[in-house]
Amino acid sequence: MSRGGTGRQRRVSRTKLQERRLQAAAAVDVAPLYDVVVVGGGASGLVAAICAGEKGAHVLLLESSPECGRPLLATGNGRCNFSNVGLAPKYYNDPAFVQAVFGDDPLADILSFFRQCNMRWCLEEERLYPLSRRATSVRSVLLRRAGSAGVTIACARSVIGASRSDEGFTVTYREEFAGNMERAVQSHCLVVSTGGTQSTHDFDVADSLGLESKPAQPILCPVGCEPNPILDLDGRRLHVRAQLTHTAFPVWSERGEVLLRSYGLSGIVVFNMSRQVKTGDLIELDLLPDLTKSELQQMVDPFAHGSFEAGCLDGVLDPDVASRLEGLARSRWTLEDTGRDEPASDSEALMALAKSYPLRATGTTGHEQAQVLRGGICTNQFSTETLECTSIPGLFATGEALDVDGECGGFNLSWAWKSGMVAGTAAATR
Repeated sequence: MSRGGTGRQRRVSRTKLQERRLQAAAAVDVAPLYDVVVVGGGASGLVAAICAGEKGAHVLLLESSPECGRPLLATGNGRCNFSNVGLAPKYYNDPAFVQAVFGDDPLADILSFFRQCNMRWCLEEERLYPLSRRATSVRSVLLRRAGSAGVTIACARSVIGASRSDEGFTVTYREEFAGNMERAVQSHCLVVSTGGTQSTHDFDVADSLGLESKPAQPILCPVGCEPNPILDLDGRRLHVRAQLTHTAFPVWSERGEVLLRSYGLSGIVVFNMSRQVKTGDLIELDLLPDLTKSELQQMVDPFAHGSFEAGCLDGVLDPDVASRLEGLARSRWTLEDTGRDEPASDSEALMALAKSYPLRATGTTGHEQAQVLRGGICTNQFSTETLECTSIPGLFATGEALDVDGECGGFNLSWAWKSGMVAGTAAATR
């Protein structure tokens, strides 16, 4: 029997794989002059490079990692939730700016772009995934299309600075595969697509070119909470309606799955909450959002009369969660400083906990899990028609390089795709 007949494949070590990637990066020749240089090979940078190349521009894409598009592989739990049929500016922190950049039908533009990439998709609730349900499909079609557009993809080259001259820009970068040797390239236009939680370019465009920016802050991440009895049930998942109250006013509410952690809360609902949360905010969880108060009252009546054998909420809640609530109700536990009246009975206390369980936020946490960075270059310095800097002709910005962020559910990738299209096309045209 041949060796191939065993069906076993030798696994390449990470070190060997990294060496191969660096060797492939080193084999890419970088010319001294380009029409457009794109800094950052993430979602928006790849699309900007593709659109500029397809308009006939001579394009260089500089990426600090050994390969482009790696962050895409982690999106949507590896399935890449690349857009949303409910795409709308209201889901972003700067809706007026996003609306102006998006135009009349951003979803149609995004789907047309990926249709031209020979990618098809499927719908789960309002979220769009590649038909393969694999993030690798999205990265693969982008890299292939960039190659067809004539884009020079130069990985393992970390940009460390940029300067403006009458002729355009001088971009300085460090070769990660050649003893950190520094080199420079000239370009007529510069598209800045850095940003994101995994960006490793040692390049601050705002500082280098004198632009106003906001400090980066990880968001779409878990929320820390003060010690709380329910957090002892680390790892339990609950389907809830969560509400966030700042001072005395509710500022946010959403329904979905929450993951209990020893330090606080996680899950998609909580990630969206992290865009609003402040230290000291009150978080209230309706643990039974599908039950009315009258339906719940019927269930807790045995509790009021001391019949606890089976647990009156075991049939609608995780039994361990139900048991914890019953114990807290008997002891009349409540979070301090919530302004709640003392419940008159055990059943009233149990209902209050089930429909409005309180926790106190200590801020965002688990930043290594953050999907997005809030902050970046202030948007008021850029044209909404082209994403060109109004004070520095030839400078464009896309994606998370700008101070734009959206909720979970494909909104941030949608901004990356559309902003990349706008800036890449405009840079080539210029």
